[in-house]
Amino acid sequence: MKKCLAFIFSFFFFSCDNEIPIDKNFVVEAFLFQGEVVDDIKIKEAKMWNSTDSISDYIENADVIIFGNGTEYKLDYNSQFESYVTNQNIDIVSGNTYGLEVTVGNRTATGETIVPTKPVGLRLSTEKIVIPHLVLSSALPNILAGLYETARTSVIWDNPNNEYHYLTIKYDSESEDPIFGEEIPGAVGEFFSNFSLQSEPTRDTEYNALCLSLKNYGRYKVTLYKINRDYYSLFENQVQDGNDLNEPPSNIFNAFGVFSAFASDTVSFKIVRE
Repeated sequence: MKKCLAFIFSFFFFSCDNEIPIDKNFVVEAFLFQGEVVDDIKIKEAKMWNSTDSISDYIENADVIIFGNGTEYKLDYNSQFESYVTNQNIDIVSGNTYGLEVTVGNRTATGETIVPTKPVGLRLSTEKIVIPHLVLSSALPNILAGLYETARTSVIWDNPNNEYHYLTIKYDSESEDPIFGEEIPGAVGEFFSNFSLQSEPTRDTEYNALCLSLKNYGRYKVTLYKINRDYYSLFENQVQDGNDLNEPPSNIFNAFGVFSAFASDTVSFKIVRE
């Protein structure tokens, strides 16, 4: 189950559509990831833009079909993930076009998306970051100040077409090995853990990772995602003037929401004591 899209936009829950009653409509959040299983298809009830209830309920009884590679794939609702998934192996291939059909009651919505090409030239400035064993002492503030500047790695990639990317950093070791032990005051670790381990969509070509913001020694996997136009058009239009509420951007026909695809590449680094 993908948890990496923390910046999924909530604005397409809101509607000022005067022709279709809001309770007859629904919202689609559907994302495909090149080379990964299909498990991130969510269908939600639509809400009026001025609704006092900001939480949308998941729709569990939709008929959801993915069209791709010359085959139809029927998805089933998984209550644990609150998403529609399939046990079938759907190859999500860069450059291929995929279709989506969602039926709720008598209403059917459709969408189409193209999987982007993989990111280019992904690399790290260093694959080994040294953070010595930290002990509580009068020297600790100076040690942390130095590590704040030096215990970093830059994630670098090429972006000749000025496309949007975002990345995640995830712990990839079997057991935990905390950088900040129990003897270190909690406020110190909490300060450094406030740094985001997931970037927002960006057209930049570098992300500087502060390794003190990571909780454990060990290996970390960096995944860089390239975003296709369907998604970043939503990102570029996410802010609406409350006095000028237009129809929210969407590539779903006959409903609200987005059907988009991502391609990725990965690298890894280690945090060690010496």
